[in-house]
Amino acid sequence: MQREVPLDTTVIRKLADEISPRIEGAKIAGSTLAARDCLVLELLAGDRLFLVASTMRAMPLVFLTDSPDDVPPSRAELDPGPERELRNSRVSSLRLAGTGDVLELPVARTDTAGRTVERVLAVDLGRKPGISVRDVARPRTPPESDGPADGSDGAGADAATGSGATVAWRHDRSGRLHVRLRTDDERADADDAGRFEGRNAFESANEAARFAFARFWDELDHERRRGDVRRAIAAAVRRKRRAVGKVQREVDDARKAEEYRAKGQLILARKDSIPRGRTPIEVLDFDNETKITIDVDPALDPQRNAETLFRRAKKAERRGERAPARLDEIETEMRELEELEASVAEASDEELAALEERFLRPAIGRARVKTQAARARYRTYTVSGGWQVLVGKSNRDNDVLSHRIARPDDLWFHAHQSAGSHVVLRRAGRKEQPDKRAILEAAAIAAYHSKAGKSSKVSVCYTEKRHVRKPRGARPGLAVVSREKVVMVEPKLPET
Repeated sequence: MQREVPLDTTVIRKLADEISPRIEGAKIAGSTLAARDCLVLELLAGDRLFLVASTMRAMPLVFLTDSPDDVPPSRAELDPGPERELRNSRVSSLRLAGTGDVLELPVARTDTAGRTVERVLAVDLGRKPGISVRDVARPRTPPESDGPADGSDGAGADAATGSGATVAWRHDRSGRLHVRLRTDDERADADDAGRFEGRNAFESANEAARFAFARFWDELDHERRRGDVRRAIAAAVRRKRRAVGKVQREVDDARKAEEYRAKGQLILARKDSIPRGRTPIEVLDFDNETKITIDVDPALDPQRNAETLFRRAKKAERRGERAPARLDEIETEMRELEELEASVAEASDEELAALEERFLRPAIGRARVKTQAARARYRTYTVSGGWQVLVGKSNRDNDVLSHRIARPDDLWFHAHQSAGSHVVLRRAGRKEQPDKRAILEAAAIAAYHSKAGKSSKVSVCYTEKRHVRKPRGARPGLAVVSREKVVMVEPKLPET
């Protein structure tokens, strides 16, 4: 089935004809991004104007407005990219290029050396929408020709010049919105009959594009954001599945620990009869009848090959001890991610923003959480028994500490029914349980770093970190706890 074209070339031509006279000679006072595919240029041409270019695949369009209310807010977290090169430039025109679906905005400015720098902002509104800034090149359409860029004789375009434009829209079976701008003529009426749930006619293409953006941008942007989040969560689920496979292989390897150790012992027992430089080798088992095949490193002697197998056995056993808990943890995290992925379709703006913060923030921030944050952004104490205690400094630090740093079997503390820092007593792989004294000292630290810290006695709850969760879309620092115990302690820090 041929894809529906949201914006045909006749409408693009009309937009260029209507907008170009109003912005010739205008100065670009600023440029912002409302989304990665929505550029807003602030123009000074006697009056203050805004040129909005959306290259969202579902609704590519350009329109000019003098109302700041028509302009979406900028996204400060987005890299301004090459658009910053346009500031303080002068606009010469808005012209048609390519195959009739690209609008070019040639601009010029004077640099600090007094030289004239010419650039072109190209807005592709065709099948592969996009915005780019490039050097001036030979025009793709001869400037002396007023004919259409698509090579036709122009009769259809001339006939449509005096007509208006329409905006039609519909939702498909999946609930996705489709918006279409086209010239207002009898053929369009016949083609659109019964296909769209709504349709508005306007006297100009610019007003049609302005209406479409005001009416549908928020819904389409929300739909696109949902898709971005859903794909990010799906990628996280795939990573968890790979992690499950890795841990499962460790479980399988742990079952072979005794086999590795037995082969090492056999190599030591038969080392005098094992030739060096071969792999695999065959040796007689301790029954002196059964032949055992063993893969070894041909560069090593029997003693060192045996030691390698002994180390492999110990490593397999250590991994085997940790693997069941780790496997349970990863599978729990994977189920939570799958539930989140299913909930994205119904997520509100606030919930979607929280999910974007979690899954779409810069990767460099994720990579540094466990190294820099724990070292520089969290208070660290040592309590009886040498146990390490971490204390969050802010609500966002609390989130990272509780939900990214802490492991499931760590102990988590918080002042009961009082605002305060999240406190984690780290197990750090130790098999023994923290004794009562260590727990009370950690609870005293949590009481000290709470709003009740000046009281003589403070109630503090604690539980294993596996029983602490953050509600979807909740504000930073909020956590829900289950299976907690409560102790009364005096707020204080451990003696150093």
